[in-house]
Amino acid sequence: MMNNSRFRSKYLRPYGKENTPKHGRRIRHLSIAGLVVASFVTLAGCAGKTAREIDRDDLLAQAPELNQQLFGEPRPVPDFSELTALTPEQESDFLRFFRSGVESRFEPHKRLYAYLTRELADTDFQHRTLPASKTIETHSGNCMSLALVTTAYARLADIKIGWQLADTDPVYSSEGSVIYSANHIQTRLYHRDYDQAAATFSLGRPYLLVDYFTGAPPRRGKALKREEVIALVYQNMGVEAMADGRLEDSYWLLSAGLNHDPANPNLYNALGVLHRRAGDERTAEDLYRFTLDKFDDRLIVLRNYRNLLLASNRTEEADRLEGRIMALPDPDPYPLLTLGDEAAEMDKIDVALAHYRKAAEVAPYLHEVYLKIARIHADNGDRKRAERALREARDRARDSNRQDFYEAKLAALESR
Repeated sequence: MMNNSRFRSKYLRPYGKENTPKHGRRIRHLSIAGLVVASFVTLAGCAGKTAREIDRDDLLAQAPELNQQLFGEPRPVPDFSELTALTPEQESDFLRFFRSGVESRFEPHKRLYAYLTRELADTDFQHRTLPASKTIETHSGNCMSLALVTTAYARLADIKIGWQLADTDPVYSSEGSVIYSANHIQTRLYHRDYDQAAATFSLGRPYLLVDYFTGAPPRRGKALKREEVIALVYQNMGVEAMADGRLEDSYWLLSAGLNHDPANPNLYNALGVLHRRAGDERTAEDLYRFTLDKFDDRLIVLRNYRNLLLASNRTEEADRLEGRIMALPDPDPYPLLTLGDEAAEMDKIDVALAHYRKAAEVAPYLHEVYLKIARIHADNGDRKRAERALREARDRARDSNRQDFYEAKLAALESR
């Protein structure tokens, strides 16, 4: 996920044999965010069986029965074509640029590349998956929103497109009771003569890799099918609805995602979180157990399952899960923040700072870490270090409201 409130990067790199048009060097790098909920939900990143190793039809047949009655009558779910539809004005503006004499000398996928450069500069990051037309209109949305925009333009220009899940660690952030874990999906814009069957045996990579990313984007990633991407969109929207307390909408969105990609373990986990929030712990447990059985140990699912067991006073079972949790790598900074908060409450300042600094190493993009460090320094009367930490928090914040909050904190500190 982006470290700044706006997508600002000077590094769009077209990997492979393609060359970048001179006027397109400053395109903001595209990334797709997968959102998650705490209890926790994630997009990818844990070890285990891959979707290709699992029979998708068998998965749906074996999956625990969902408590549909708990969530009422079916709610409308937008079709993917609706999410990638543009207004007539947006279509006209793009086609005018795309067909102009100046641009016609470039290959179609490079023209789209250049248009994205012009139109999506300085897009405000928001924790919302918006339809393509809304993202263009408001210049806001998350990285998935920007991918929908790219898909919409590519379809209009008849440009072949693909997606890949970038080979990066997930990025964590929080908002109230929600923890967001994001992986990046990069968009491929193919040359018009690209033949996927032939390219399977080709050493070349005839596409531009578009990635809104604050730094050099990773080149490797798992190729995603269209149905997998659609499922991720519904996953995002379902998690956002859950975070807003719209549990019924969340259920139908997540269920739609599962219908598109029943081999996505994070959808089963999200549905487990949803059922528990709706009061059905039995179905939630069934979903956690099923996910762990079919996809092997996954940190996010183990934590959710352990929390459920602890809430039911099943401490021995929870302790057994703890050993499995400890055996897995953990890029999540929030347990470290919790330990730091506990130490701070006990006035163990050095211990608290050690935990916060470790969290900053794990997740340097996380503005909350620097706020906690600033509070400790301010309480100890170290104004200079407190100001330095607050400036770091401000620079790491993603949205303008949060940046204004830190500016106010700085002003208050400087006026003391």
